[in-house]
Amino acid sequence: MEKSRKINSEDAVYRKLKTAIRKRYIKQGSQLVEVALAQQLGVSRTPVRSAIKRLEAEGLVNSIPNRGAFVITPTQREIEETFLVRAQLEIMATRLTASRITPEQVKELRELISVETKIFDENNLDEYYAANDNLHLRIAEFSGNKVLCSYIKELLDRTRIYLILYDPFYKLEYSPTIEHTTIVDALAAHDQEKACQAVEAHINSSINGLESAGQLPDDYLTL
Repeated sequence: MEKSRKINSEDAVYRKLKTAIRKRYIKQGSQLVEVALAQQLGVSRTPVRSAIKRLEAEGLVNSIPNRGAFVITPTQREIEETFLVRAQLEIMATRLTASRITPEQVKELRELISVETKIFDENNLDEYYAANDNLHLRIAEFSGNKVLCSYIKELLDRTRIYLILYDPFYKLEYSPTIEHTTIVDALAAHDQEKACQAVEAHINSSINGLESAGQLPDDYLTL
């Protein structure tokens, strides 16, 4: 029972801190001070320390030796450049996948799109980002190139973090179902060029979504 309460406490603190970072109650660049957070949340330092470690593992927090843990501070340019690099790597993977994808793999991708659509309709951002990344990762995995897949996974993780930090400036204005379906249809037809063009257009739409959100507010990087 005691262990269960401890886990629940750690999860609650983790969710509260993550929500506070997303909603900018804790600004980008801010230091996460264990003592202060424990007092504010009415818990001991242990669950706070565990929550910070989880956030660090996700990439939302960066720990600096002899200084402490800080919320990361990506710039808009850094975010856009990361998406551009991700696009080129995913195009490479898509070209390989289009040449070798099986009917069973196509079926799996279509099922992932169905799951993603349901999550989108429920407006569950955390699960949506995970479902979206899972679809992109599976396409990369079907390429058979493990090195390429590992780099794509790293960039998927990074862009997901950036979008979390960008909220509430970046909003999911539309379902990506049509774009994802276009990609999978081209893969099913083994049409390499069409599949690659669809992937590039899809990722460019994410970049355009960031740009249409406008400039970051003046206090975005306030410490």
